[in-house]
Amino acid sequence: MLPAMTEAGDPELIGRTIAGKYVVESYLGGGAMGAVYRAKQRALDRFVAVKVLHEDVAQDPRFVTRFTREAKAASRLDHPCSVRIVDFGEEPDGLLYIAMEYLEGQDLFHVMHQEGPLAPERIVRILMQVLAALAVAHDMGVVHRDLKPENIMILRGTDDEGNPTDLVKVCDFGIAKLSDPDDESGAVGGGAVEKLTTRGFLVGTPEYMSPEQCRGEKLDARSDLYAIGVILYQLLTGRMPFTGDSPIAVILKQISADPDPPHVVVPTAHRELGAVCMRALAKEREDRFASAREMRSALRAALGFALTVPADVPSQPPPAG
Repeated sequence: MLPAMTEAGDPELIGRTIAGKYVVESYLGGGAMGAVYRAKQRALDRFVAVKVLHEDVAQDPRFVTRFTREAKAASRLDHPCSVRIVDFGEEPDGLLYIAMEYLEGQDLFHVMHQEGPLAPERIVRILMQVLAALAVAHDMGVVHRDLKPENIMILRGTDDEGNPTDLVKVCDFGIAKLSDPDDESGAVGGGAVEKLTTRGFLVGTPEYMSPEQCRGEKLDARSDLYAIGVILYQLLTGRMPFTGDSPIAVILKQISADPDPPHVVVPTAHRELGAVCMRALAKEREDRFASAREMRSALRAALGFALTVPADVPSQPPPAG
């Protein structure tokens, strides 16, 4: 029987050795799918982040099958801006875990609230790295489905000239898709708003969900680009394009309402970046950017960037752990 999780994680996991090699040391945080702990990988004497999935999902046999398939797909992602999965599996007591590289930094949510408003150049450099990671994932058929600032880690590094810059790491690839065990086609659920919940939590985060995700339709890469549009809107204006008194109220707005352009909300908002943002937020996916690479090029063009690859991805990321 798996132990119950609390808001501070599971105290019984502290000190436990998972898979015979990861010694759990401390609780880092958690969400709808599971809790994350810092652990020491004994053989290599390094820290890893271990995500332990909640008991209510880990005990569903259909979920376990999907977990293996999706974790395996996510573990094949190889990009400097994607969090690397180093291991995954199931313990004899049914505990499902994913071991990932351990990062010391802050998520974009904290960065934008502690350091915002961010300069347009910094916004573009951060989002270009996110889109670079998405491009590789989309090439492999992996749609993130739950992009939000909390899933984007920012680490401070240096570029080739030794100047401080941001290194971006996108977290939780493939994990959001696991939250609907009935979904074998890539769709969120049964095609209606009421089907968007499973086991008491939403499949995705309403404020960042595309209209087609809200309608329970099959998703493709352009749903992730909608979420990037929401994040860009947030970075330009300091607010969300849609809010509501309940998750369903936000979902209904995502489907039918049009947001005010960023410069209407904040007159000083960068107009060209605002135009990129509004195209990404188009209700019909055909009206958005066709790919992460196309949106990346549009962001570069909005500021007249002529960036080389080393400027996009810092060459010297800080050591983890």
